[in-house]
Amino acid sequence: MYKLFVPPKINDGGVPHIPAYKTLYWTFKSKPSRLDLCNNVDIPALEKTGLVRSWLWGRWMYKTNNAEYARQLFLKTSVYEKVEMHNIIPYVFRAVAAGGNLMTENGDTFKAHRSIVGPAFRRSWPASTFRRHLDKLERVIKAQHISIDVLNVCRRTTLDLLGHTIMGIDFGALDYVDGELLEICWDVVEAGIAPLYLVFPILDKYPLGRRAKSFSNLKKFHKFIESTIENKRKEILSRKKLSDAERNNADLLTLMIEAHEHTKKHGARDENGKLLPSMTQEELRNNTIIFFVAGHDATAYGLSHMLMDLALNPDIQQSARERVISVLGDDPDAFPTDEQLAELADLDMIVKESLRKNSVVSDVRRVLKEPVNLGTYTLPKGAWVMVDLWAMQNNPKYYPHPERFDPSRFDDMAKKNGNHRPNSQSDQAGSSVPFSWAPFSEGGRKCIGHKFALLTQRIMLAMLVHRFTWSLPSGSPFLTRPLTTTSGLISPIDLKIDFAPRHKKAQ
Repeated sequence: MYKLFVPPKINDGGVPHIPAYKTLYWTFKSKPSRLDLCNNVDIPALEKTGLVRSWLWGRWMYKTNNAEYARQLFLKTSVYEKVEMHNIIPYVFRAVAAGGNLMTENGDTFKAHRSIVGPAFRRSWPASTFRRHLDKLERVIKAQHISIDVLNVCRRTTLDLLGHTIMGIDFGALDYVDGELLEICWDVVEAGIAPLYLVFPILDKYPLGRRAKSFSNLKKFHKFIESTIENKRKEILSRKKLSDAERNNADLLTLMIEAHEHTKKHGARDENGKLLPSMTQEELRNNTIIFFVAGHDATAYGLSHMLMDLALNPDIQQSARERVISVLGDDPDAFPTDEQLAELADLDMIVKESLRKNSVVSDVRRVLKEPVNLGTYTLPKGAWVMVDLWAMQNNPKYYPHPERFDPSRFDDMAKKNGNHRPNSQSDQAGSSVPFSWAPFSEGGRKCIGHKFALLTQRIMLAMLVHRFTWSLPSGSPFLTRPLTTTSGLISPIDLKIDFAPRHKKAQ
């Protein structure tokens, strides 16, 4: 208990610390808000030095919102390694759920995972991939339309979409017929991000009551994923090689299994020709789980935040609507072609600004493999270092008036650069300071699914502004301040929105 309030003495040059009780108070207070935690605790503590010690995940670690320090963490991957949670505290739910995978491994094991997973993500995503699910979403919104539980609807949409694109499975979440499998999926996702267990991971060592039930559901979920993989493997081995057209429409799991079978026969090598370790069946399962669970929830949370921002800023919502209509026309059934979706790339300014204000990922953590100098401080080997994305992306030093929802921040950078380079750090930043915008992380460990996530939000934004107008109900707490979770993946809490169909056909 003493360590909870007083960090152990380290010869680091005197890095200041945030008292743990402050973090705990703002994390677990009634009507929580990550923005409140950011503005009342993190940003004030980081204002002078850009580096503090903070208590999280049951330990003291270093926290920064300094973009230059973030740049080092993102780019020096041999010094700042991923925290291998599954090896350090293997009993926590998240470690048991997805163990070693592309997101958690380092060195040759990471490269081996990337050799399997990378090719599956190096593909285009036709707009037609999304249509069936978005047509269902439209029907759901038309049926409910008043005081819609936005997060629930977004999660159902992304569960169906990610189930289809990752595993080729239709969960039927938007049909609102919730069987045992769907209930297990919800429980596994919720259990992985429960704030109490993120702050006090030791509690997972002896799970009781509802938590024990979640661990039991996780075993069922593992069996479901393993069975899905085995069935797909048999199907793949029994047929001819996919054509280019089939490959472009195949689910990610099919492509990963193909790559896995290839490396089992021929091996995988790094850029220097070194033979890499083979991915195990368990690791293939873990990667499937992490892409499905993390991808589905992160995308749903990002969509929910964006809908909230546009409800609070009807002028920007209308501007986006006019832009979409200028490309698609105003036929009630219009849906973008691939070419039209590319023409609507400027909608990404809205997506990126929402991700700046409301980063779904709260922070990016690494562990030091050697001592590191940051400013006047020397951080020891073995220390955990985190980039606090909320404190960095809401830092007025990088984003003047950070409380404003201003997509033109990103337009200004595009104009300054003289062209549109959607994959360049400077174009994405919305700030003159590189690496101050990093909701998907950056460098060699950047989220492998970031292009799919941005495309998903672009096409959903285009469809929604074309079909509906929306606003917050009278008396909504979001009219004055956002209520959100405070750690892990950040989602809005009890966000309700009123939708109104735009076309007479929908009335």
